[in-house]
Amino acid sequence: MSESLQDQLLKAGLVDEQSVKKTRSKKRKQRRRGETDSEQASASQAAIQREADRKARARTLNRRQQEERQREAAEKAARQMVIDQEVPHDGDERFQFEHNGRIRPVNVSAAQRRQLAAGELAIARTRGRYRLVPAAVVATLRRDAPFLLAWTADQAGPREQAEAAYPDHPVPDDLIW
Repeated sequence: MSESLQDQLLKAGLVDEQSVKKTRSKKRKQRRRGETDSEQASASQAAIQREADRKARARTLNRRQQEERQREAAEKAARQMVIDQEVPHDGDERFQFEHNGRIRPVNVSAAQRRQLAAGELAIARTRGRYRLVPAAVVATLRRDAPFLLAWTADQAGPREQAEAAYPDHPVPDDLIW
């Protein structure tokens, strides 16, 4: 079965020797002039297209992996920033806030409670602990790792609705429940 198709057709008697020679010389002349078969041209175009598609997929995959590495590095830096800039908070008063649908307590001092209510401090969660962080860190955390923020004064709840319902009776910011 190593014979070419032309040889097989010649042996079977389906073509004559003259037509085989004519076809061979025609193909040889086309190659010399730089012309290609339409089949060969379409095959080479398909190969070029497949290679271009493979390179495009590889570039897309590399870009996604690079973005993922950058995101992970930014998250790691944000976690470290929370730990480095943590404000110690072992006080006598309990500050309670809502996080993930549950009310969570943090022991703070009276001054820290006022700072939390004024928005000067926020609460972040890393390594299973709630930590007080300065308000200057909040913008970076929102950009790089918003899931670390557990509570900020601007997300304290539907305060405007409550205040609109009872304008004559304002609720103090430092109310202890």
